[in-house]
Amino acid sequence: MRLDLPPAPYDFHRSTFRYRTFGDDLASAWRDGALYRVLRSGVVVRISAAGVTASAEATAADRAELLHILGAGFDLETFAAAYPRIYARAPGFRPPLAADPFESLVGAVTAQQISLRAACAIRNRFVQRFGVRRELDGVEVWAFPRQAAVAGADLEGVGLSRAKIRSIAALAEADLDLTGLTDPELRARLTELPGIGGWTVDWFLARTLGRPEAFAAGDLGVRKAVARWFSDDPIWPETRVREACLQFGEHANLAVHYLLVPDTEPG
Repeated sequence: MRLDLPPAPYDFHRSTFRYRTFGDDLASAWRDGALYRVLRSGVVVRISAAGVTASAEATAADRAELLHILGAGFDLETFAAAYPRIYARAPGFRPPLAADPFESLVGAVTAQQISLRAACAIRNRFVQRFGVRRELDGVEVWAFPRQAAVAGADLEGVGLSRAKIRSIAALAEADLDLTGLTDPELRARLTELPGIGGWTVDWFLARTLGRPEAFAAGDLGVRKAVARWFSDDPIWPETRVREACLQFGEHANLAVHYLLVPDTEPG
């Protein structure tokens, strides 16, 4: 069956550049111009510029999850009117979001202090050990492991450091139902877990919950992108990035994501 893409403006190719940049992600498979994902219900979706097809009848929850993943909740029209020069860098770009807190946080932990390509390779081994293999139209895609499949499991042998094994083991046992928590409450809950610091929480707020004012000011890429936009400096310290981005207010998440879009799109 077919499902709808986010409302216009929406540039599918530009919005999905991350899935083509850092390696072949088994849980977000990119094949022949389309993105394949397994939703939390087990339904497999193929997402392309032409639309979305699903392996089974989609529920309202499936549709909501799909639109969340594709960044449908971002108000691009208001953002474009407020910051036309930044919007002009990537018209129609909607930052993709993670739908599952466990997947998002495991992904953030694997990416700590290593290249994003190396992190992708580690996640793929993790996914193959604990996830579920699915298929749609002859394309293999894996459902990211659930907490229950990882809780108490042996995490050795997939390339994780001792510290990251400890963090992911704790995440697998944690209460990640964060519904209704304010940003400070959520930050306090998550930073109690080993290996989860401010950088991880900032990205969680921005790329999982899609909070309008959230961004990771301490991220190396963000520090470079913001510095390049406002100055000729190659990089700024975190405090200066935070100060500069205060002007974006409720558009900070979108503004920072737009500044991170590469000048040359991957093929």
